[in-house]
Amino acid sequence: MRPDRELIAEALRDLHKEETIERALSRILRRYGGSYAEYLRIIGDVRDLATREKVTALEAAKRLAQP
Repeated sequence: MRPDRELIAEALRDLHKEETIERALSRILRRYGGSYAEYLRIIGDVRDLATREKVTALEAAKRLAQP
């Protein structure tokens, strides 16, 4: 499985119009055979950062995707 940062970055690049980062990440994980537990762990990290920094989940995902 690819590193979390790469999965989040790919989800951001593949984000469809009007789609949430949660849905895009779910699609990317399914593409690579990821599990629901992995999805929950990664999206949990995104949401934790969003809450801590008081930003949207999308902005938090962009920050986590940065090298």
